[in-house]
Amino acid sequence: MTNIGEDNRREHKRVIISKPALVLSGDKEFSGRILNISAGGAGISLDVQLMDSTHITVNIENVGMIPAKVVRSMKDGVGVKFEISEEKEKRFIEQITEIVELKRKEEQAKSA
Repeated sequence: MTNIGEDNRREHKRVIISKPALVLSGDKEFSGRILNISAGGAGISLDVQLMDSTHITVNIENVGMIPAKVVRSMKDGVGVKFEISEEKEKRFIEQITEIVELKRKEEQAKSA
């Protein structure tokens, strides 16, 4: 989904996950799946194509509604940048950290 050059430019660590999400664009709703996530954005698998710069809202399970903007269209979905205020960013980072920790525990349990 990304190449090495893009990974090196990332401001926040991105984690591979597979989590259901609902994407709202105007008056339309699309079911999707979060493929990877960071405090700054996410890769979302969708069955529809959204144009770059489209403003959307992503409803992420156990996190809530997050405003975002499409920054990259891909064959199977989109890359988005979250648009959250600085005061909400701290709590959001905590929520993403909780998702990461849960994923690590699940992987450790599978390995045991």
